[in-house]
Amino acid sequence: MLPASLALAFVALLFRLVSPSEIRALLDLHLLSLFLVLILAVECLKRSGLVEAVVGKVLSRVRSERTLAVAAILTTGAVSAMVTNDVALLLVVPFTLAFEKVAPEFDPIRVVVLEIQAANLLGCLTPTGNPQNLLLFSRGGFTTAGFFAAQVPWVAGMAVATLALVPLLVPRRPLPAPPETDGPVEPRLATAGLFLLSLQLLAISQAIPRLVPLVAAVPAAALLGRGLLKTDFTLLGVFSALFVGVEGLRRSALFATLDPVALLGATPTGFVLSGALLSQVVSNVPAAILLAPAATQAGGGVLFTALLYGVNAGGCGTPISSLANLIGADLYLRGRSHRSPFWKLFLAVSFALLAVALALSLVFV
Repeated sequence: MLPASLALAFVALLFRLVSPSEIRALLDLHLLSLFLVLILAVECLKRSGLVEAVVGKVLSRVRSERTLAVAAILTTGAVSAMVTNDVALLLVVPFTLAFEKVAPEFDPIRVVVLEIQAANLLGCLTPTGNPQNLLLFSRGGFTTAGFFAAQVPWVAGMAVATLALVPLLVPRRPLPAPPETDGPVEPRLATAGLFLLSLQLLAISQAIPRLVPLVAAVPAAALLGRGLLKTDFTLLGVFSALFVGVEGLRRSALFATLDPVALLGATPTGFVLSGALLSQVVSNVPAAILLAPAATQAGGGVLFTALLYGVNAGGCGTPISSLANLIGADLYLRGRSHRSPFWKLFLAVSFALLAVALALSLVFV
């Protein structure tokens, strides 16, 4: 997404839809600082081995494909809510693929597809579960209690819908135990990551000053040592570029013609549908950035909840509707010559769950 977002920002500047003098005002420094803290917290947890150890313990206990699918869905959702959906797939999918080494007849395609859906639909339970949640929580005036009041029933409904697919897609065949993958857990990094995440959530809910997590991130970064140089800060670049590029897109004649809010209405139903449909073509993070100002102008409140439902539902559908879709697909398809079976199953499952998510969202709003 970084090249695409940079290209969008370049086009916005090239065609003078955005002037260079506006860049500083367009960058949401508070939100970028939240992402910085989140990146460092997740990196500490990844390098500590804590999350990987927990995932390994859970998935190593399953003894059938169907049980693996249920455990994988719930584990992916829980890890996504904690360390974002993209990172969760990088941790969970490799454990699923490890079963191929001990059971050659096992094809993890169905389980991986369900894990991708769980990352999108269950991981959005928390403000830090995915990037668009953090953006909308920051801009939508949510309280912590209000956010969870909106998300808990929605996520519960989508968890039921996702789990309902298990008996339809996954056979009961037995599985042997996967290869041992136990590694040491580095307690200092694990503590730093959990502490930083806790401070992040407290700052988001305004229980502590905003600067506290940012200050605490300094010793956490020092604790990473040389690992800090290998930390992926791409998300900061993506959002910085999107703040500029998406504003240019909003001011363009193309968006004025195809503005989904203008076409579908500045109502809760309109924002659900706009968020979901726009996500199918530009991904749900840019869709949230693009539509958030319209929700503010139309009165905010329930419209931000509707937009939250729309872009989270919109993570299902096309492969580009969420970066998690592409990450999960890449992990499974890497080294495989036959790709069409995966994409056929992915599209069937993804669009089915998109339809359920939209129906559920419309009922709730």
